[in-house]
Amino acid sequence: MIEPRAFYDQVVTTATDRAAALQARYDRLAFVRLAVFVGWLAALIVLVTTWFVWGLIFFLATVPLVALGVRRHLAIQRDADRARILAELGVGELQALDHDFSHHDDGQGLATTAHPYALDLDLFGPRSFFQYLNRTVSATGRQELAAALLGDHPEKEAARTRVQGKELSAAPEWCLHWRTLGHDLRDTPTTESRLLDWLLQSPVAPTDTTRYLLFLAPLLTLGSLCWLLFGTPWQLGVLGFLPAILVLRRYRETIATEHERTAAMKDLLTAYADLLEHNQTRPGAGNLPGDPPRSLRRLAYLTGQLDVRYNPFSILLEVGGLWSLHQFRRLDAWRAAHRQELPLWLRELARTDAYVSWATLRFNHPDWPDPEFTDESVVESVGLGHPLIPANVRVTNDFRIGTDGHIHLITGSNMAGKSTWLRTVGLNIVLANAGGPVCAPVVPRPSDPAPSSRPPHLRLRRNLQVWTSMRTQDDLSESTSSFYAELKRLKAIIESVADSEQQVFFLLDEILKGTNSRDRHTGSRALIRQLIRERGAGIIATHDLELAALEREPGSRVENYAMEVVVTGSELSFDYKLRPGVCESFNATALMAEMGIDIPPEEIRVRH
Repeated sequence: MIEPRAFYDQVVTTATDRAAALQARYDRLAFVRLAVFVGWLAALIVLVTTWFVWGLIFFLATVPLVALGVRRHLAIQRDADRARILAELGVGELQALDHDFSHHDDGQGLATTAHPYALDLDLFGPRSFFQYLNRTVSATGRQELAAALLGDHPEKEAARTRVQGKELSAAPEWCLHWRTLGHDLRDTPTTESRLLDWLLQSPVAPTDTTRYLLFLAPLLTLGSLCWLLFGTPWQLGVLGFLPAILVLRRYRETIATEHERTAAMKDLLTAYADLLEHNQTRPGAGNLPGDPPRSLRRLAYLTGQLDVRYNPFSILLEVGGLWSLHQFRRLDAWRAAHRQELPLWLRELARTDAYVSWATLRFNHPDWPDPEFTDESVVESVGLGHPLIPANVRVTNDFRIGTDGHIHLITGSNMAGKSTWLRTVGLNIVLANAGGPVCAPVVPRPSDPAPSSRPPHLRLRRNLQVWTSMRTQDDLSESTSSFYAELKRLKAIIESVADSEQQVFFLLDEILKGTNSRDRHTGSRALIRQLIRERGAGIIATHDLELAALEREPGSRVENYAMEVVVTGSELSFDYKLRPGVCESFNATALMAEMGIDIPPEEIRVRH
């Protein structure tokens, strides 16, 4: 197995050397190119002024060679640029292995606060899991990746993601090449809809008798020019331009509208073609209908021909040959030929783009296992940790809970890790449902005959729906207090739990914290009993130690767990380990005193 850091080190070294060598070669050939062009131009001038026919023959014979040389020279620069991009990507992955992933897109704005868990689990935004995971190069791939994390994909799609991600994780070079090809892609969330809207448009080229003018216009123009030069009266030569002028006037708005739909699409479509061409070599790739790379390059060429209208001399092409309408005829033919295929190509591009992110996550963390799904009502884990905490300081925990009406009640002192544990469980369930691996690194134990014989590191019921209530906020636009916002959130959770079509796993942190202690305790106890009656399951973190008495009630389905603070003299330390029982340590007043609040020493409570 390739070690990720060694692989990326090699990528950076090789790509940097290649970029430098190619750039040096390009710079050397630039002088050769200049000398060749000057010599060619001088020869052309001499031949044209001396023997016009030979000059014309020389021009027609050598222009393709000159153009080919220029393309080859520019290709060297392109390869040098791509090598530099590859080196930058390798450096970025080395930074990510050191837990610096701030250079990746954070997905800000991809979820609303009303989503069941996105806000509380830090899925999007700065230092979010999306930023940690995201390696997409297209807007549609970005949305595809976000949809997987938001639970918008069915189980079948998640299973496909798991298979494709595992296959691609064995080809990290392929993934880096994909990202290199798409590095300068500048599409937006509206790009795909704009393209598909264009695809559904009716034909715009003339279909009546006017269509014959598309072929007659060049002949009429040629005839008019000949009359203007040699005929008398020369003014009659202008008549040959009138049919084209009348047609252009008739289709003026259509030309402007259609050009607006396709403007500046050439580079984007060329990049899509490059990506789909690379996709054909992807491990596990299916066969797409048609020839996507060739067809998209053809579309890019045709849309680029419309951009000629930006040239002030384009009027000569329009009047002389109805240039835009000719391109519309070709675009109509392309649209008719690929109306069914283009959406499939774009869908495949978005999926592959998202697969690259999942594959990179798997390659960078080969010790993260796949979850195991079951029809049993259970969630159990061994060594579960939070993905956004670096491995060298990450603390993992084991746990098991039934999902048919069981609750873990976690008590603990401030900063003991209760909220982080809730996010750890929730985020790993989201990862499992999305088709990814889970952060439960395989650590061989001496008692195991072989690592493969160990129990699954995250085993959970299929289609388990996560709901959270951890960061409710007031909403001034709706005149909503934070307490009322929390009540609305809890109402949504209760309704989801009562829905017999889904099994909900909830994560609640300090419920009803916006009211007095008596009401909070009464309401919390009633809520817990109601959730259990509705067969809901989850984890509740609280400072209300009196709720621990629920475990002792007859037939209780509440289990108490605690996360303690370790007190050594005046020093407070935390091990972030989950233990059965009720919290036996307090540290709030000690922390207040540390922060400068003048609390009498005899009133500082540090119990252990």
